[in-house]
Amino acid sequence: MRILRVLVLGGSGHIGSQLVEALKSTPWAVPVSASRSTVGTGHANVETMRVDSRDVQALTSALEDFDAVVNCVAGDARSISEGARVLVQAALGTQCRRIVHLSTMSVYGPVEGLVREDTALNPSLGWYGQAKCDAEKHMREFARRGGEVVVLRPGCVFGPGSELWVGRVGRWLQTGRLGDLGVAGDGWSNLVHVDDVCQALMAALQLPVRPGDMPVFNLAAPDSPRWNDYFVDLALALQATLVPRIGPRQLRLDALLAGPPLKVMQLAFKRLGRPTSGLPDPMPPGLLRLWAQHIHLDATQAAQKLRVTWTPYAVGLQSSADWFVGKKAERTPPLDKAICIP
Repeated sequence: MRILRVLVLGGSGHIGSQLVEALKSTPWAVPVSASRSTVGTGHANVETMRVDSRDVQALTSALEDFDAVVNCVAGDARSISEGARVLVQAALGTQCRRIVHLSTMSVYGPVEGLVREDTALNPSLGWYGQAKCDAEKHMREFARRGGEVVVLRPGCVFGPGSELWVGRVGRWLQTGRLGDLGVAGDGWSNLVHVDDVCQALMAALQLPVRPGDMPVFNLAAPDSPRWNDYFVDLALALQATLVPRIGPRQLRLDALLAGPPLKVMQLAFKRLGRPTSGLPDPMPPGLLRLWAQHIHLDATQAAQKLRVTWTPYAVGLQSSADWFVGKKAERTPPLDKAICIP
C-alpha cells in the first residue's frame, strides 16, 4: 500500500483540524497540519508547520516532500483567491501533483432550484463568492498544466466545532434574535456534517483523475431541512424552547443597522488582543438572502463516485447541540469556583 504524505493547509481551522485527525487514523496517509498562525492545534503525534499560503517561496519549499495538498484555507478575499494562485504556482514547481480544493456553494450565486455541478459559476453574491470563483479558476489552470485537482463545493458545514452554523446560530436563538422567519427562512439549508466533508476530502485524495480533468462535487446531505426547521430543531435541542416568530423588519434592523457596528467592535477587540466572546455576534446581511434562497444542491455525484455516506440529520443535529452545550459549560465556571460578590 502506497503511503501518501498530505499537507493540510488551514489545518488549524474547523474542517482542516478534523481532517487531520481523520487522516491520522488511516493506514494510507501521513498528514501534516499547516497554518499561517500559531501552530498549536492540539493534534497528538501529528507534525505541524507554520507557512504563509500567500508566500510562493515558502509554500514551494513546504510542498517539496508531499504527494498531495488539501486546501482548507479560509479568511479574507486575498487569502482565498491569491492563496489559491500561489498554491498552484508552488505545486507546479514541485513533485506534488494532487490538490484537493475546498470551495463552496456560494460560487453558484443567487441561482435557485436544483443545482448540479455543471451549473455556471456566478460571483455576484459578494467578495466571498468572487474570491472562491477566482480560486477555482486557478485550480482549473493547474489541471490544464498537468496537475491533478478535485474540487469540493460544500453547503453549510455543521456539527461539532462549527462556529458559523452552530455556535453563532445557537447564540442568536438563545437571545431571541433568531427563530421562525416565515417566508424569509424557507430556503433550503444544504447542511452537511463536518464528518461527511472529511469523508469526501479523503476520498478525493485517492480518486483517479484523468489528465486535464477537474472533477467537482457538491456536498449537502439529502435530508438537510429548510432553514426554519433547522432553527426550530436546534433551539429545541438547546432547550431554548420559546422559539419566537421573527418578522422581516426585525431581521433587517438586526442585520443592516446593528450588524455593521458590532462587526467594527469585533475587529477592534481583535486588534487590541481582547477576547470577543462577550460581544453579540453581528448578523451579516448576506445571511438574510441565503436563508430565503431556494437553492438545493444535488450531491448525487459525491454519493456515487466518492462513496460518501451521509450523516443522518437527526444525528448531526444532536452532535451539534452537544458540542454547543459542552462549549458553553467550559466557559461557565461551576458555582463552587465562581467569585461571589455579596
